[in-house]
Amino acid sequence: MQATSLSVIPPGGGGVRDYASVLGRSLDAPIQELTAQTDTRGWSGDMLLLHFSGYGFQKRGVPTWLLKETKRLRTRFKVFGVVFHELYASGPPWGSAFWLSGIQKRIARDLLDQADFWLTNRELAAQWLRSHNASAPHRVLPVFSNVGEPEVLDNEREASIVVFGSEAIRSQSYVFGDGEIFRFAKRHNLRIHDIGKPMQDATLANSLAEAGVVRHGMLPAEQVSQALATARFGVLSYPADYAGKSGIFAAYAAHGTCPIMLWPELAAHDGMQPDVHYAAGFGALDGKKNLDPWLIGRAARRWYEPHCAAAHTAALQALCNEARAGAPIEHPTTASGTAVRSTKVLQ
Repeated sequence: MQATSLSVIPPGGGGVRDYASVLGRSLDAPIQELTAQTDTRGWSGDMLLLHFSGYGFQKRGVPTWLLKETKRLRTRFKVFGVVFHELYASGPPWGSAFWLSGIQKRIARDLLDQADFWLTNRELAAQWLRSHNASAPHRVLPVFSNVGEPEVLDNEREASIVVFGSEAIRSQSYVFGDGEIFRFAKRHNLRIHDIGKPMQDATLANSLAEAGVVRHGMLPAEQVSQALATARFGVLSYPADYAGKSGIFAAYAAHGTCPIMLWPELAAHDGMQPDVHYAAGFGALDGKKNLDPWLIGRAARRWYEPHCAAAHTAALQALCNEARAGAPIEHPTTASGTAVRSTKVLQ
């Protein structure tokens, strides 16, 4: 496959693919799935942009084959960039993530060493990346909405809550606080709209039915956008320090929908303040705080705008130009196929 630029993604669907597809169109860098069996002999051109998600490329997050492939590929492209959607997993000693995190870190570090530039979506991730390669041009931008960015926000909002995303993410919102979302909706006479693949858990599916939840199933992006543009609230159970990588949070913010974050502890991260850019739990919208969802939705939109889709495109174009100015035009190889790096000093 011959292309001036190329965006490389893991196989399958999901947020990484949606994000890369939007950027690929604006950067004129079409997406191409990569597996250990992909024939890449015809790939060459100007920019190679890898969208890295370890668990996307290998089920345990250890795609060691990817390092050899990128070393070969980067010799055929003038500039090699990496978008780090994730770095490595962590967890308790009884989980596999604990034992695999070491090799996952090594894979991320090796990709970082190969990269002429990089971008990531969270400041905490950027701190780790900078500790291993701060000299390469880089940016930190929370992800953008994959379901649209309305230019004008609708001031009229329906008495509704949207729960959007993967089945696993949505399930967390429904079970948080022993089903607190249902009690909150009942207190405020709100209709819950569930958008995503149908729940496979029979007990949870019954709970949604008993609560009168409108179950839409999978919807095209345009219809998701319409639902968010008119909803008063959008619920997400997720840690605040990872919200910058959440396309769900980005979608709520882009549409001016008041995000309700559900997590045991919520603090300021990536420019987001609890009870300013999102409601920190259902209790923040009741009782003494009595926050205004309209104001929170507008604050979330203002937070979102500096890293909208166009901002990501501009950042990656600038990074590519910076890297090209400070990197060799060609990447000659040794007999073993390893790229020889000889860079200029960036002033």
